[in-house]
Amino acid sequence: MSTRIAKPAARMRKEPRQARSVATVEAIIDAGARVLSEIGWAGFSTNKVAEAAGVSIGSLYQYFPDKLALVY
Repeated sequence: MSTRIAKPAARMRKEPRQARSVATVEAIIDAGARVLSEIGWAGFSTNKVAEAAGVSIGSLYQYFPDKLALVY
């Protein structure tokens, strides 16, 4: 019998403090919602979210470790 260990819920890597950082995170979250509603989970990717938000993939990963963190 195998034992499964549940993966902890995805969380943001760090909290934005400056107004510009808050705006970046808000743009990423808004873009994530748009991408998810337009193309669904099967087509949802961090690259598409970053492109829709107008930020680099590195900026997205600075705050969100993976795509699950964008939706939870």
